[in-house]
Amino acid sequence: MSYVVLARKYRPKNFRDVIGQETPVSILESFIKNNSIPHALIFCGGRGIGKTSMARIFAKAINSEEINSNPQIGDDIDGGKSLDVIEIDAASNNGVDQIRDVIDISQYSSLKCKYKVFIIDEAHMLSKAAFNALLKTLEEPSDNTIFILATTEVEKIPITISSRCQLISFTNLNSSKIEDLIKKVCNRENIKIDEDSIKLLANEANGSARDSLSILELLSNSLNKDIKYKNAISKLGITPKETIYLISTKILNGNVKDSIELFSEICSKGYDIKKFILSLMFFFRSLIYAKLKIDSEDSTIEKINENILTKFKDFSVHEFENIFDNLISSYNSIIKSPNIKISAETTIIKLCLISDFISFETISEEEPKKKVKNINNDNLYKKKELEKSKINNAEKSNGEEKNSLTVEPHVEEEAFNLKENKDKLFESESIKSLFDTFDCRILEIEKENQE
Repeated sequence: MSYVVLARKYRPKNFRDVIGQETPVSILESFIKNNSIPHALIFCGGRGIGKTSMARIFAKAINSEEINSNPQIGDDIDGGKSLDVIEIDAASNNGVDQIRDVIDISQYSSLKCKYKVFIIDEAHMLSKAAFNALLKTLEEPSDNTIFILATTEVEKIPITISSRCQLISFTNLNSSKIEDLIKKVCNRENIKIDEDSIKLLANEANGSARDSLSILELLSNSLNKDIKYKNAISKLGITPKETIYLISTKILNGNVKDSIELFSEICSKGYDIKKFILSLMFFFRSLIYAKLKIDSEDSTIEKINENILTKFKDFSVHEFENIFDNLISSYNSIIKSPNIKISAETTIIKLCLISDFISFETISEEEPKKKVKNINNDNLYKKKELEKSKINNAEKSNGEEKNSLTVEPHVEEEAFNLKENKDKLFESESIKSLFDTFDCRILEIEKENQE
C-alpha cells in the first residue's frame, strides 16, 4: 500500500472523530434528527479545521441507510470517489462553464444514495458569472440535491448566494485540542516527542489540525521519529528563547548597536525572520501578562520563570505595551516588504529609539511626561549670547534714542498723561507711523459710510 500522509490518515470519518467543532456537529445532527435538511449550506472558517471533512461526514450521515447496506459507498465518499458525492475545487474550476456542468449533473437523480451532494471547496474563488449561474439552482435545486459551499473567506460570497444558504461557522482549534491530537498520533505512530515540542507544534499550527500534523510529519521524518525541542526549533527556523530574551532587554534599554548585532546573528544562522518577529511579539505579550500576574490558558502566552522575569523587573507594563503595539503595526509591513531583512532591521532600530526616548515610569493621569535627551548647555549659552549680540547691533544701527521709549515695569494708571507726553511720544518714528495708520483707516471707514 502506498504511503498516506498523516493529515489524510487521521482525517475524521464520523462526527465522533471531529475535534473542537462541537457547535457545528450539534447543528448538523439536529438537521438529520428533525429531518429538516437544508438544500444549501455554507461551511466557513479558517484553513485545516475540518470544513471539507465535515461535509463528507454530513453526506455519509444523510445517506446512512444506503451505507449500512453497502459499506463501500462510505469508503468511496471518504476517498472522494463517489459519483453521488461530488467535490469541486473552485480554486481551479471557478468559471461559469464548470458551474454549468455542475448544474446539468444536478438535474439527474443519484445512483446509489438517497441524496446527491455537491461539495464546492474554496467557494469564494468562483467568478461573478459562476455565482450568477449557480443562483437559481441554489434557490430551487432538484429533489434530494444538496449543495455545500466550503470557504475560508465568507465575506467574499455574494449576499445573494449566502442569503439562500444555511451558514455554519467553524472555529480555529484551541491549543489544548491540538496538543491532544499530536499526542494521540505520536502514540499510534511510535514517535518520541517532548512536552516543549508538543507546545511548539500547537503554536505553529495556529489553530489548524491539518497544519499541526503536517509539521509533525516533517519533524518526524527529518529527526527519525525522535523529536526534541532544540532540534525542532532548528528545523522550523524558530529563534531560540534565550536569544529572544536577550534582544528584548537590549531593545528596552535602547541599545541600538547590540540589538542590530544580535539581529544580524539571527539572520546569519538562518532563522526565519517572520517567525522571529512573531516570537518577539508573543514574548512582549507574555511579559505584560506576567507583570500583571494574569494566568491564561492560551498557549501563545509563555509562562516566564522568575529568573528571566527578574531581568525585566525595572520596566513597566507601559513600556512592554508600547513595544508590543509597535511590533503589531510593523508586522504586516515586514511580511509584505520586498526586502524582509531590511524592513525588520528598521523596526528593531525604531523600537530601540522609542525605548530610549520615552519613559513610562513617570506617566500619571494628570500629565504624561517624556524623557528628553541631555542638551549641551554650553552650546545653548553660546547660541543665546549670539542672538543677544545681534539684537544689540541692530538697535545701535537704528540711530534712534531709546530713552524716549523706556517704559517702567509697573506704572499706575494716573501717572501717565497722554496730553502732557504726546510730544515725546511723537518723537518716535514707530509711534508716528502707528497713529498715521489709524488715521488713514478711520478716513477710509468714513468714506465707505458716506458712499
